[in-house]
Amino acid sequence: MDKRALLLAKELSNEIISWRRDFHMYPELGYEEQRTSSIVSQRLREWGYDVITGVGKTGVIATLKADGDRAVAFRADMDALPLDEVEGREYRSKIPGKMHACGHDAHTAMLLGTAKILASLRNELKTTVRLIFQPAEEGGNGALKMIEGGALENPKVDAIYGIHVWSDLSSGKIGLREGPILASTGDLKIFVTGKGGHGAHPDQTIDPIVVSSAIILALQSIVSRNLNPFDSAVVTIGAIQGGTAFNIIPETVVMKGTYRTLSKETRELVKNRIKDLVEGITSAFGAKGEVELRDVTPPTINDPKAIEVVRKVASSIFGDEAIVVPKPSMGGEDFSYYLEKVPGAFILLGTGNPQKGTDAPHHSPRFDVDEDVLYMGSALLASIALNHHALWK
Repeated sequence: MDKRALLLAKELSNEIISWRRDFHMYPELGYEEQRTSSIVSQRLREWGYDVITGVGKTGVIATLKADGDRAVAFRADMDALPLDEVEGREYRSKIPGKMHACGHDAHTAMLLGTAKILASLRNELKTTVRLIFQPAEEGGNGALKMIEGGALENPKVDAIYGIHVWSDLSSGKIGLREGPILASTGDLKIFVTGKGGHGAHPDQTIDPIVVSSAIILALQSIVSRNLNPFDSAVVTIGAIQGGTAFNIIPETVVMKGTYRTLSKETRELVKNRIKDLVEGITSAFGAKGEVELRDVTPPTINDPKAIEVVRKVASSIFGDEAIVVPKPSMGGEDFSYYLEKVPGAFILLGTGNPQKGTDAPHHSPRFDVDEDVLYMGSALLASIALNHHALWK
């Protein structure tokens, strides 16, 4: 397979790193990505792309047309997270309370690298390329806004690919997995109403804190006792709010948490069991319970055909030894919405390097990426675009 895209990506490596650092220093939260999208759209226009801005408020759609009716799409998310970065980095965030702690700055820079490579090789393209620079992946469901804005239409996209840097994988490894790779995500709230009173006389009350404790313990039985041992799910209570003083039994307790599964069927089972347990336990204690469940994203399910395309390309340009099969993660991604519309692949690029300090967890204030492998992401996506007509059969 032709390795020109790889050679061009290596030549662009310093430029890709420079873009990434610039985005990193000026992070923007979901639907606020004005500066980022402005830089992205300006570059794309300079390179000859047809560009549409303001999609989903701050998203950018760019198209590089080729002969024929086939089209392939690539997506990068642009938003940052609301936390402060650790001190000591020359490219540390300059915006208090905001940080690229999940690698979206790297995703944007890599897709720009892909765009520049393909612009220089546009005469070789036999498949139209659609680039999607998306806002608000972090809980804002920006993917839905981009889909509503026509990201997968005119021309109709045959397949879509996205890369996510991954600190759990060693730098330079390409993680490819068929089927579920990320979980569905959902938010839950549980309201427990009892009967308040004096802490010295619990017999005169219905203690919602005790009731809530029983609920929290019972929720853990969903995974251990209701699921097939070979299935996966998570039910987590992350916040409990109730009470005002050491000697007062409160009237109410509110719990907040998340539920995550690798299939929609399991998601419905988990949701039903949450409702049943809350209803049964509160009733047994003489309290009242109310449950609010909100599905956020579906599971991210990779298409086997799309994964095989990536595997062939990655093997050709990086060698078989670069490819690994990662474990599924209970993290979630709104890339899943694209995959519900068209087949595609969510690809992991390993950036974990303990010697460079790039193995911190995602969403950590210490998170960073091994910039020396970012060119690989640009090379891989560009090579997929150049060979998609021959491989997508």
